[in-house]
Amino acid sequence: MATRTEESGGLTGAQRRDVALLAIFRGISFVGDGLAMVALYLRVAPLGHAWAVAALGIAAMAPVALLAPVAGHVVDRIRAKPLLITLGFVEGVVCVGLGYWHSIPSTLALVVVLNVSISFSMPGYAALVPAIVGDEHINRANGTLQATQGVAFILGPVLGGLLVGWTGQSVPLYLDGASFVLGTIGTSLLHADRRPTPHAEGADRRMTAGVRHVVGDPVLAPVILDFFVFLLALGMVNVAEVFFVIRTLHGTPLDYGALGAAFGAGTILGSIVAGRLDQDQYPLVRWLLAMVVLAGVSVSAISFVGVVAEIYPFMTVAGFAVGVVNVAATSLFALRTPEALRGRAFAAVNALVQSAQVGAFLLGGLALGLLVPRSVYRLGGVASVAAAVVFGAVALRAARRQPAVALADEPGATD
Repeated sequence: MATRTEESGGLTGAQRRDVALLAIFRGISFVGDGLAMVALYLRVAPLGHAWAVAALGIAAMAPVALLAPVAGHVVDRIRAKPLLITLGFVEGVVCVGLGYWHSIPSTLALVVVLNVSISFSMPGYAALVPAIVGDEHINRANGTLQATQGVAFILGPVLGGLLVGWTGQSVPLYLDGASFVLGTIGTSLLHADRRPTPHAEGADRRMTAGVRHVVGDPVLAPVILDFFVFLLALGMVNVAEVFFVIRTLHGTPLDYGALGAAFGAGTILGSIVAGRLDQDQYPLVRWLLAMVVLAGVSVSAISFVGVVAEIYPFMTVAGFAVGVVNVAATSLFALRTPEALRGRAFAAVNALVQSAQVGAFLLGGLALGLLVPRSVYRLGGVASVAAAVVFGAVALRAARRQPAVALADEPGATD
């Protein structure tokens, strides 16, 4: 094992380097995702039908939900770096195909293929972070990585709106492909790696072990139910957003992209704040639920705006709330999951989240057939607040009574 020099704050030099590499290169990849998101939604929105937007969302979400047991099983059996590097190159090639083929059927098919690969890389990176920094520094590392993602949320959609207006839809997608390749380079430079030990004595080898753990945990179960309803409610807004900005408020593609900048600015601040929270499960659950309420109130408030410029403050507040929620939730799930199960547990969480978002796109398409976009915003915000109230008491009571069980009983990182 390589010798490391301990630095201030508890992280070693090698750990700091690896977190910085992940932050930089994953951040570049997230910027590319922002470019692609704007390009793809503006490709289908001019068709004038909410179901085209919903179909794009479902094509992105469904593979992650359906493949979760297989993806988690693979992540918990294969070394992280070779797996993630291979997946990154696959994702880059698919993005080039999205830039080249513009028909709606080919777009939807390639988005499905892209997200088949992402269904493996998402839990792979989530499980790799604790292997790099150890359980005692998960919150700090996640705060840094989520703040970087917030920067990407600012740059990606704004640049995407500009590039679509200047060059059309292909260039942003080619650049997203390049960002995936750069991400693989950053992953290859990491000092640490997660080396699962699936055949260790006592290890649960079932594909469904992650789901069983999450739904059977007294703290995680109500939290994930809150997430499910929260994302189901607010996800409807994703379908309504492009129509609300372009048609109701008569905004431009740049206006649509700039909303991501306001949201991203909030997530940066929220992630920084969350990275400094007490890494104890009870305050993490309390902050998580409070921020779900704040996000819901902010989304409801957007339904009353008269021009695009009035949305930005509410999007910033919502971004702050989501930034805290993301860091707190990721840390909470890692702290309450044994290391050997983390790939499958994070895959299970991703599946539940993506299932909610698939349902949200379906509900969004239905809601826009019955309601105006303003009413969809109002409905989504109120429902998210209600979810936090209903499940919050159960989660807080369990967090106060149940100890955190982050059992790194089967080491997965080797330096």
